[in-house]
Amino acid sequence: MCSKIFFEGATSKYNDDGQIDDFLQSIQKIRDEILRKESILQERSAQCDMDIQTLLSEGKMTPKAVSIIRKYKETCSDMTKVTNSSCSGDGGQSITKRKKLKVALLRQCKELDEICRGAHWILPRYTVLPSVSDGMYHASVRLRCPDFEMSLTGGLHPTPHEAKCSAAANMILELHKKAEEQEQEGT
Repeated sequence: MCSKIFFEGATSKYNDDGQIDDFLQSIQKIRDEILRKESILQERSAQCDMDIQTLLSEGKMTPKAVSIIRKYKETCSDMTKVTNSSCSGDGGQSITKRKKLKVALLRQCKELDEICRGAHWILPRYTVLPSVSDGMYHASVRLRCPDFEMSLTGGLHPTPHEAKCSAAANMILELHKKAEEQEQEGT
């Protein structure tokens, strides 16, 4: 890392004693918090799209429609609550198998973030969309690195978060393959 960086009008006190590293860490923390909130909003947006489509398909006050309407009246009613809530797309379900799957998938999202941080890459960006034909969610993940760019999709899953982490798992597999290929080319 550069020991001195000069900016017009800047004094050397900003370039000594690892202050650049301190500023870098502060900026990374801000970015990470923004990405966390963006992720929550994106997952919630995909849920809203799915619920809108369901209401349009139902066309009348069926039990399913009433359930959706009640969900929006009772929880996550304003944007502040949405960004600060733990709404993760499971609609409050507490089925043990789903929790175990979510925990396993969550590890994949965190692992991909750790890989990116360790390599000094920008954190991955996700896109989550509902698949209205089957009530599932589909996600893609994109990495932009100094020497390559990669975009992959995950499988269909019942929640936006699980779909996102499925895409992360696929990206991790591809990164491992890429590393193996580079290793074989180097030897």
